[in-house]
Amino acid sequence: MRNIVPQVGTSDDRVSAHQVLAALAKRLKRWDVEELAAPGKESADRRRYPVKVDSLGHAGRFVEAEGVQAVDASFTVTCPGGDIYGSVSTWFGDAGASLACGVNPHTKEPWIQEAYRLTCGPLRL
Repeated sequence: MRNIVPQVGTSDDRVSAHQVLAALAKRLKRWDVEELAAPGKESADRRRYPVKVDSLGHAGRFVEAEGVQAVDASFTVTCPGGDIYGSVSTWFGDAGASLACGVNPHTKEPWIQEAYRLTCGPLRL
């Protein structure tokens, strides 16, 4: 499991973390500032729902893969008195997949392939 820890750093505290995240959300267009993870909200803290049976009711060993989209960016804000520089790391969104060990997940999504490999080992063809 990877844990993404949101961080906002600036060269001047006149620009708050909330202002940075709001500007980033506006630039991303699809996301509201409330959907971006703020500092203190780690991806590993998200609620999880373990899978013990598949959709047909068969018990087995399953991999519950969850993913978020990570954003790392640097920025410059022009303020009276000079430019302020900073960086932001955050995540947004929520994706999930239930995988059964020994069953080809038939996907090219790297995060799903990684979850399968880390939990079940290499896929035997």
